[in-house]
Order: sequence, then structure tokens, then C-alpha cells
Amino acid sequence: AANQAINHASTAVQAAAAIAVACTATLPQLGFIHEDSDQSFVLDIADLFRESTTLPIAFSVAKRIERGAPETIDRLVRHTAAAEFRKQQTIPAMIDKIKELFPHPESEQP
Repeated sequence: AANQAINHASTAVQAAAAIAVACTATLPQLGFIHEDSDQSFVLDIADLFRESTTLPIAFSVAKRIERGAPETIDRLVRHTAAAEFRKQQTIPAMIDKIKELFPHPESEQP
């Protein structure tokens, strides 16, 4: 159950990262760590949130499944991820991380 929950949570965080990348008009292919994917930068941003977001969601769901939750793993992950994304402001945090990597030239002080 834990591996499935990690896979589903990773997909949810990657989707959030894809939104952040699109909102900042950065190129999804512009990867620093992941290089062989058309979503390399999305994967890089998602990795920044692995410990703080992906794994807690996955293990929370795995625990609920072990305790007999009636929902499927993917459904529980989707609902848990949505709640955590709102609570932690995950997408705005991802956007801020991207802006740190690529500061806008007009915002730099002389």
C-alpha cells in the first residue's frame, strides 16, 4: 500500500508542479536534475517538495488504508493531496521557488 500511495502522491505533486511551471511561463523541458523528459523542470520542482509534501501524503494514506479505510488508495491520495495543497499553499510555494531560480530582471535592484 505504501508504494502505491507514494506513486499516486508523486503524480499529484507533479501535477501541482506542472501548474506552477505553466503559471510562471517557464519551460517544462528545462531540467536541471531530470534531463531526459519533456517535463524535466516539472519533475525537478516536484522533487523539491518530496519530503515536505509527497511522502507525508503517501504515508498518511497508507496508514489509513492499513486501518481499513473503505476508499481506494488513489481516491484517498487525491483527497488528501488536495487538502494538503490548500493547507500548505503548495502551488504558490512552488511558484515562489521558481521565481527564486529565475528572478525577473525588472525586480533586481541596481
